[in-house]
Amino acid sequence: MSSLSLPSPEHRAKIIEKFTELIDAIEAHPAWSPPNPHKGLFHVWDYVNRSRYIMTELDHIRDGEPVRYPEQIPQQDIGVPGRSGPDAAAESFVDVCGRSATVNEMIANPKLLTMIGLPQVDYGNDIASRSQAVVDVLKQAI
Repeated sequence: MSSLSLPSPEHRAKIIEKFTELIDAIEAHPAWSPPNPHKGLFHVWDYVNRSRYIMTELDHIRDGEPVRYPEQIPQQDIGVPGRSGPDAAAESFVDVCGRSATVNEMIANPKLLTMIGLPQVDYGNDIASRSQAVVDVLKQAI
């Protein structure tokens, strides 16, 4: 993949699937008890959900079509609002890759949560392995 292209639609579907599996694992965690889930768990869940959402909008960004929630996509929210085209889509994908690496690091080292003012949580092996699976499938795309 060149620096300004997207993974194939099939590979993007795999990435979205891995995000969904990670979200399911987070929601199955014992500390996930709506309406007040653990704050550290919720922060990671929100980050992962937003990353999955960005993945679902890459075609729209690339093709210049409107996205459903532009405020949820950093490249749509800063600089030139509604920015589109292949470069904008590629930048959004790169953002997803960075976000995923950050989440994976927070899950592997929960002490990092305290650096952003959140309480630590033991994510457990299921969440950790699913987070690593997201990173692995993203690495295959680049």
